[in-house]
Amino acid sequence: LQVTVPDPRTVALLFQPVLLRCQFQVGTPGPPPIVTWKYKSFCPSPASGDTWGGPDGAAGGGEAPGTCPDSARTVRIVATKQGDTVTLGDFYRGRAVTIRGGAELSLGPAAWGDSGFYICTVTSTQDLQGNNEAVAELVVLGET
Repeated sequence: LQVTVPDPRTVALLFQPVLLRCQFQVGTPGPPPIVTWKYKSFCPSPASGDTWGGPDGAAGGGEAPGTCPDSARTVRIVATKQGDTVTLGDFYRGRAVTIRGGAELSLGPAAWGDSGFYICTVTSTQDLQGNNEAVAELVVLGET
């Protein structure tokens, strides 16, 4: 199993449709894999104490950008897809959100709270080898 995100960073305008691409190859044919997209907010900025550290996350203290414990950020399931059935997480119900094609996440019009990291995870009961997830970063910019 090999999962890749061809565009690891996407910048979108507020209220514009967003498509985060995720591709996978399964080594063994079988039932369709389960695709899950999970959202993680950026790390809080330690200097300002605000809840959004920008695209570089908490880069102070020698940590890599975007690294902080999950307890310091918002983490939620966006959507899952098995076969042709897509199930949305509670936060995304009522929005134009879906998983298209094999594993592309369509967020409809981008909202302020959409900036963050999106993890595409593919679970196959037939293929347990390889890398089953990839990360896409989304930055939503306001209109000027």
